[in-house]
Amino acid sequence: MSLAKRVFELHQIEQAILSQRNQADEIDLRLNHNSAYEKAREELSAAEQGEADLEGKYKELDAEAEQLRNNIQRINDKLYGGKIKNPKELMSFEQEAAMLKSNLVPKDDLLLAMMERLESRKAEVQRLQELCKTIEAAWNKEKPELKVEREKVVAEVAKLEKKRKEIAEDIDSSALSAYEGIKGRKSQPVVRVEQGKCMGCRVTLSISELQRVRGMSIVTCSNCGRILYLS
Repeated sequence: MSLAKRVFELHQIEQAILSQRNQADEIDLRLNHNSAYEKAREELSAAEQGEADLEGKYKELDAEAEQLRNNIQRINDKLYGGKIKNPKELMSFEQEAAMLKSNLVPKDDLLLAMMERLESRKAEVQRLQELCKTIEAAWNKEKPELKVEREKVVAEVAKLEKKRKEIAEDIDSSALSAYEGIKGRKSQPVVRVEQGKCMGCRVTLSISELQRVRGMSIVTCSNCGRILYLS
């Protein structure tokens, strides 16, 4: 087997290792993050905050309405208690009661509307709570399978790393150094020669280049600098 072909095999192994490591990273991401769950949690948090804000406003308005009711009751007690005989004083209390009642009506209407909104918010919060539980349950069910899958990937990486080491040890240091240098500049440092062309840059090689590629030494393309090999 030519040295260039061996270097090509090394690059293939390294690409396979990279692919497996990327797969392990994806599994880790799926184990630690769930976009659907995170989105549902964000929506739930916003809904809960909205419910709390609305409930606070409702209680504040209800306290104001209750104060009005107490004041109306206090005036009614005076009006119908039989203690006030003065007509002007009675009229004054009646006017005050009428004013308080006119102030109470819009508050009661607003309270009713807010109660409906609050019930709707509570229903939305409950829906999102159930959604979060459903997504979390499915996620927890998936995790053991993901962990098993990750273990397989890690085992495959170890296997490939061992094979890479064996191939690297079979390549002389100068060829390995040349490969590492080109790999730092090119994503595809080793390419085939097909029909007299470098498959990295598609330039036709000279006869002398083709002859050297058929040998056992490392040959690079004079145009793109990649290592060439014949399959």
